[in-house]
Amino acid sequence: MALFKPDPDRSIEDIVEDLGREIADRFRDAEDEAIAEVAARARRDMDLSARLPEAAAGAGLTVAERREQNRILADLAAHRARALNELARIGERLADGLAPGDLAARIIAAAALEGEAAAAVTLGIGVGTIRPVPFTSTAAQAASMVAVSLENRLTNLRERITRYPRDAYQRIVAMYTPSTLLGVTTSQVQQARIVQRFLAEGITGFVDRSGRRWTIGAYAEMAGRTSVARAYNDAGVWRMQQNGIQLGTISGGADACRKCAPWIGKIVSFDGTTGDVVLPHATRDEPVTVRIDGTLAQARAAGWGHPNDRCKINAYSPGLAIPQRDFEYDKQAEHERAEQRRLEREIRSAKREQAAAMTDTDQRSAARDVAKAQAEMRAFLKQTGRKRATYREQLHFADGKGAT
Repeated sequence: MALFKPDPDRSIEDIVEDLGREIADRFRDAEDEAIAEVAARARRDMDLSARLPEAAAGAGLTVAERREQNRILADLAAHRARALNELARIGERLADGLAPGDLAARIIAAAALEGEAAAAVTLGIGVGTIRPVPFTSTAAQAASMVAVSLENRLTNLRERITRYPRDAYQRIVAMYTPSTLLGVTTSQVQQARIVQRFLAEGITGFVDRSGRRWTIGAYAEMAGRTSVARAYNDAGVWRMQQNGIQLGTISGGADACRKCAPWIGKIVSFDGTTGDVVLPHATRDEPVTVRIDGTLAQARAAGWGHPNDRCKINAYSPGLAIPQRDFEYDKQAEHERAEQRRLEREIRSAKREQAAAMTDTDQRSAARDVAKAQAEMRAFLKQTGRKRATYREQLHFADGKGAT
C-alpha cells in the first residue's frame, strides 16, 4: 500500500469530505448491490405470481388451471428457497468486503496526520518531520479511541448488511403472499409499488443519541465525517500541546450552524484555563491580557464538534489577531446549506426509486421524478449562487435526513 503523505494546504472541509466520502461510498456501494440483488429476485417472484391463473367471476378454476396454479406455486417455492440461500451468501460476501477495522484505522490515521501536519505548519515545524506512525505511539495516540469508536459503529453497519438481503426478501414475499395463495392478482400494480418504495428506503433503522433516524449510507457518512474531524482536530491539539501551546481559536464556514457559530472566533484552552489571563506577547517583549472564552471541553459540551461538523481548531498566539473574531451567525446561509442537502436527498431518493422499480412504467415515472428534482436543484443554485456538489447526488453517496 502506498505511503500516505499529509498535505497541510488542504482545508479541513476537503479532508472531511474526501475521507468521509470514502467510508460512505464503501457502505453505500454494498447497500446498493444488496438492494439490486433483492430487487432482481423480487421481480422474478412477482413475474411468477402474475402468471397464476385467475378464476372467472363467480366460478372456480378449471382442472387445467388448477394444475397450472400448482406448477407455478411449486416454481415459486423453489425460487424462494433458492433466493434465500443466495441472498444469505450475498450478504456475507458484501459484509466480508467491508473490513471495518482496517478501514477505520486507515482513515483515522490519515485524518490525524493531516491535522498534525496542519498544526505543525502554523507552528513553523517542517511537514517533513511528520511521518506516519502506528496508533501505539506519539500523535496518533490522540486518535486511537476515535478509531476504535468508528470501528464499532461500522461493525454494527456491517452486521446489518449481512442480514439485510435475506430479511428484505422475506419481508417482500410476506407483502403479497396472502394474495398469491388466494389467487388474487388484481392489485399487482399496487403491490409492485409497495415493494419499490420499501427497497428505495434502503437499509434503515439506525437511531443516534438524539433520536434521529438514519439510513445506512447516511449513518456511515456521518460517523466517518464526525470521526475524521475529531481525529484531525485532536491530533492538531496534541501537536500544539507538545510545543507548549495551550490556547486555540475555532474557525468555521460562513454557513456554520447555530451550535458552532457562538464558538467561531473565540479563544479556547486545552488545559482547562478560563477567564482573563496575563501571558507573554507572541512577538513583543511585554505581557498581554488574554480573554479565554472557555475550554475546548466546554465548547464540545455546548454542541460544537457535533456530527458532520467541519470546524477547525487553530493555535492561538497571544497578542496577535484572531481569525474570524467578529464572526456572526448567518441564519440564511445555514438555511441555504440545509436546503441544498435536502434537494440532494430528493435527487438520490428519486434515483433509488428508479433503481428499485418493479415495472417499466414505474421506472419511467421515477426517471421523470429524477429530472424534476435535478431541475429544482439547478433553479436553487442559480438563485443562491451556491456551488453544486454532483457527487452528493449519486446513489453511491449517503442518504437520509440529517446529513450536512
